[in-house]
Amino acid sequence: MRKAIRQILVDNIPQVEGRVYEPHAAGPTTKKPYLVLKEGVQDPEADWSAFSTIIEVWPYVSRTTFQQVDALANQVIDTLHRTRFAKDGEQYLIDYIGSAGPDFVDAEWDAITRGLRFRVFSLGWLDGLTYDPDPVAALQDWTKDTWPNEAHIDPSTWSPMDDMPGIYWRLVRSTTTQTTAAVNWLEAQINGHILAPSASVRLTWIRKVTEGLTIKRRLKMSDGGPLELLKVAVDSEADPMRKGQIQIITRFGVLQPKKQVEKLRRAMIGGDIPAEVTKVE
Repeated sequence: MRKAIRQILVDNIPQVEGRVYEPHAAGPTTKKPYLVLKEGVQDPEADWSAFSTIIEVWPYVSRTTFQQVDALANQVIDTLHRTRFAKDGEQYLIDYIGSAGPDFVDAEWDAITRGLRFRVFSLGWLDGLTYDPDPVAALQDWTKDTWPNEAHIDPSTWSPMDDMPGIYWRLVRSTTTQTTAAVNWLEAQINGHILAPSASVRLTWIRKVTEGLTIKRRLKMSDGGPLELLKVAVDSEADPMRKGQIQIITRFGVLQPKKQVEKLRRAMIGGDIPAEVTKVE
């Protein structure tokens, strides 16, 4: 992963002329400007999304003005934030989460710098569908039909931006509430993740989606049955990658499988009672 991120920086920031180093490889004599890339530990907290890793990028420039640091730092943020890449068959998404501290004067290396922190998510959450009839698929279909050209729906191909955010639905848990001879009724919690670089854009889309669902009240599933929206809740401060800002309690039915009965091929009728079946084959 580190190698892939380094190559992204090399390819997109020509100002450093390929000088992107690990911490031990740079030093006082290294030509400036350059970038130092540090990789932290993996965080397996959100099992459903595989893991995340914190990385830091430190842009180093000569001891002139911190405006040069700002300019190079902005290039790094523009290059990495919301960038998606693949490595060894895994998909990753990079999210800028803030600076690693204040401006720093490195007297020993005769340079000035500031650390930038990013979280790299392993997108193990791409397979969101469950089973048929699928409540997640019903929400995906509704989202796609409502905003066909305004939002990314498929996380296997998306690149969420402010002008076209990503909307991801995820089944959290389900519970059987009633069982009859014909159908099993389930309640399920589904979380919605609204992904966009800007917090104001995310908030706007949170309102769009939740208000649309509140008005709709029920959706149609693939088998023709209803997906009832019992409760729609919002937490705009929730982590959009780990938790999701929208929580929906739904109710839907799953038909009992039909029993397979062997067909009657021949019956022998006779005996003391008229039309009595005495033998079947």
